[in-house]
Amino acid sequence: MGTSNHDQTASTAPGANRRHHLYNVLAWICFGLGFVGMVVPLMPTTVFWICATWLWLRSRPHRVRFLVEHPRFGESIRRFLDHGEICRTGKTAAAVGMAGSLVIWIALATPSWPIILLVGGILALVALWILTRPEGSRRTSTPPQMAVTLDASAWARAKPPVNPPG
Repeated sequence: MGTSNHDQTASTAPGANRRHHLYNVLAWICFGLGFVGMVVPLMPTTVFWICATWLWLRSRPHRVRFLVEHPRFGESIRRFLDHGEICRTGKTAAAVGMAGSLVIWIALATPSWPIILLVGGILALVALWILTRPEGSRRTSTPPQMAVTLDASAWARAKPPVNPPG
């Protein structure tokens, strides 16, 4: 994986260094929120770790390996990054979690109706986006193969499946 002179120039520019630093800080925040989500009900883990992976792919690619190889969340992260897929269980959990969080927030914070409608509308749009993502085929219990590459430009291109179903 060679880099062109343009890539080297862009990555060493002062603006790129600040952006990489910002992405790294945001990735750590997302990672921390995902870690909290492992123990706090209605707090997601996978979505924050997908965000952390995306940010680290653009700032510190060597940190991605832990997340994409995680025994519980790694497959979901890889499937989303490789194919944009979200499993049915993940979709259901996200929609129910957002609805539950909205109800709890309304009960505890008692916000005004315009704020309720704004937050509820944003959550509804996010839920709609999540629910319209492809689900993909059921995966077998074979060990996962590392399909996510650490080359940020390569994983944006479509890749044929390693072992096509059938």
